[in-house]
Amino acid sequence: MVDIQKLVDELADRLQRSVAVDGPRGHLIASSKHFGDEDTPRVNVVLSRNLDRRIAQYLFSFGIQDANDKVVIPAEPKLGLKSRCCYPLRYQQRLLGFIWLIEDVGHEHVIRPYVEQIAEALGQEHDSSTVSTRQLEELGERLLRSSQHTVERAVEALRECDFPPAGSHVRLLAVAQTLHHDRGVSFPLLRSSTAAREWQRGGRELVEVKLASAVVLICAARQNEADGVHEFGQQLAAELTPADIRVGISERDEINGAPRLLKQAVHAAFASHLFQELDPVNAWSDIFPHRLIIEAALAIPQNATPPQSMAALFDPENAALLETVETYLDHGGDRAATAEALFIHRSTLYYRLSQVQKLTQLDPADGRNRLALHLAVKLNRVASSGISTLLQSVEDSG
Repeated sequence: MVDIQKLVDELADRLQRSVAVDGPRGHLIASSKHFGDEDTPRVNVVLSRNLDRRIAQYLFSFGIQDANDKVVIPAEPKLGLKSRCCYPLRYQQRLLGFIWLIEDVGHEHVIRPYVEQIAEALGQEHDSSTVSTRQLEELGERLLRSSQHTVERAVEALRECDFPPAGSHVRLLAVAQTLHHDRGVSFPLLRSSTAAREWQRGGRELVEVKLASAVVLICAARQNEADGVHEFGQQLAAELTPADIRVGISERDEINGAPRLLKQAVHAAFASHLFQELDPVNAWSDIFPHRLIIEAALAIPQNATPPQSMAALFDPENAALLETVETYLDHGGDRAATAEALFIHRSTLYYRLSQVQKLTQLDPADGRNRLALHLAVKLNRVASSGISTLLQSVEDSG
């Protein structure tokens, strides 16, 4: 396969101008040395490997994503941007990137053959990568769907494709949208996100698997290094903020432990939908009480139903009382913090807590009663959410 970096360096040497090749979304693929023609945005791209959002908007406003031929882009001093020539790189009509030259240098007879060669090289690389990625995704899905008896065969097939690399462990990262979002809305391709590209730069690898109501990333990193998966999850959540997603992260294990890790990651992702006190990104190991509540409610559904003595508290007309006692319990019985969190006067809080005691015959200030109320409230939250069906569908598809 042709070396794209070598072609970029050859073109730069012949023109005595710096050359850069970007992907369709502006991430840097290859760049030459500088010849004194660079500007601040070019230097920043080389350092960060991604275009600044404002500069990307400016460049893309000239229709370069739809162009088939050279586009000259005027300078924009407010952005510190010199004028540029952009050559779209297309292979079999697919846009695979752009060649960038600062200022119009002419020499089209020199540039055009390199445009064709780099476009073809990117196309061949894309085709090869697509086949490899699709194969890994299929094998990853087979692994997560495996029964205890077929896991080893799925693992063996993945290892034949060098995943995970030797000496690596895996951790699963599950991405789930809100419980009641439109199921017709599909996830973006997570492995193409900026967060995923950044995470993989350290020699790490991942496989993306789409399941019902969740997307799972099987993340592989060297055993003797910090894997950075939690930071990756936080960056991914920030990048996908408009989609209102939640991220759950499993423990580490060998690749043959992936089916067990799947349940951990999925439970951790949906936990923060159920329990507002949790962050959008949660590791299974960090949510001990919440995961126990979810597992108990799913394992023995009839035990998640509040006892008859507490039933009135869960009546819709007592929603304000339920919210009050849950907030009070979540704040460890701190009345000042509870009143502040609910934006109510302290006297209103006292009144509502007294009403809870009348309804349930349980004093929220008593330690034993507090435990009973807290468990009942949290178990009911799981039981009434519909999450059991959702989690079952994920685990059945996994």
